[in-house]
Amino acid sequence: MIVTALLLSAAPARADDQALVRVIAEVASIRTGPGFGYRTVYRANQGEVLTVIGRATHDHWFRVELPDGTYGWILGDEVFPLDVDTAAAHQGPSIWKRMGHAVFSPSPLMIENVTFTFSAGILGGDGMFLFRPAVLLAPHVSLEAFVGETVGNQADVIYTGGGFNAYLFPASPVTPFVGGAAGGAFGRKKADQFAIQTGNYSMVNVGGGLVMSFKKRISVRGDVRHYVIFNANHTQRIQEYSGALAVFF
Repeated sequence: MIVTALLLSAAPARADDQALVRVIAEVASIRTGPGFGYRTVYRANQGEVLTVIGRATHDHWFRVELPDGTYGWILGDEVFPLDVDTAAAHQGPSIWKRMGHAVFSPSPLMIENVTFTFSAGILGGDGMFLFRPAVLLAPHVSLEAFVGETVGNQADVIYTGGGFNAYLFPASPVTPFVGGAAGGAFGRKKADQFAIQTGNYSMVNVGGGLVMSFKKRISVRGDVRHYVIFNANHTQRIQEYSGALAVFF
């Protein structure tokens, strides 16, 4: 194949030069293995440049590094080799760009559809655990449900409900967001004195936070939210401060 010959005949200028290919197909599927029967893990657009780290011993497939730091296989007919500019390589990108490339990956908000977030922190002064599944309607907006519990010395409170998150810069690996939700709270008595009385309550919250996307498909999230818990006879305002591991699909 032409591309194979070009890649093999192009001797690197230095031992640390990278083999690069540019995607020439309109959209190229990158798979878990060197064959069409393997699952697609990424779709590269025309013009995207990828680093080649290996070649299959059979057929015409190249193993490439993906923007999030993982790896996959692309058909050689869908790419074209690029020459490495050794003068530019000597100068190299700034230390901040190198650090950013080594640590962060592209935001999964641009390509994924579902996320599961596991939050832990403090809500109303008590330890909190929340599970937050969400559906991404667009890179800027998700609909999110939540269920979880706070565990305190005086009462345990179960929270359930749903709401939305709006992402301000979804293409950035560090993405701020704002959100709001509504639902219910159920306080379970543990002692004679407790912060939230037993029974069912309505609940609303507003706030925001950050989603940070790292290499190897690791995403973390932080939330700061203000809650109002109420019924006809009782109103209480509390705050959430939490961190979370987010998984995107």
